[in-house]
Amino acid sequence: MKAVYGEYGLCRSSVVVRRKRFLEGLELLEDDAHRVITPEMIPKVNSLVLDNRRTTVDKIHRLLGIIEGTTHTIMHQHLNFQKVCAQ
Repeated sequence: MKAVYGEYGLCRSSVVVRRKRFLEGLELLEDDAHRVITPEMIPKVNSLVLDNRRTTVDKIHRLLGIIEGTTHTIMHQHLNFQKVCAQ
């Protein structure tokens, strides 16, 4: 595969998964749908955190209806928020 397609070829594990799907009768060999972080989500999370800095990832994901991992990624990677322990 690499000799023919170069860097654009599929790895062996992807070929095995797609072959298995095809043998099970799935004709469309597209990837499964997955959630993404949209540009609209980031300001919503930011405003919730700035309104109440003691809010939690769990509370934000329930309010916005997005999964907890996505909320965590937005807070830590996109907004650069970190947990600070004040004692």
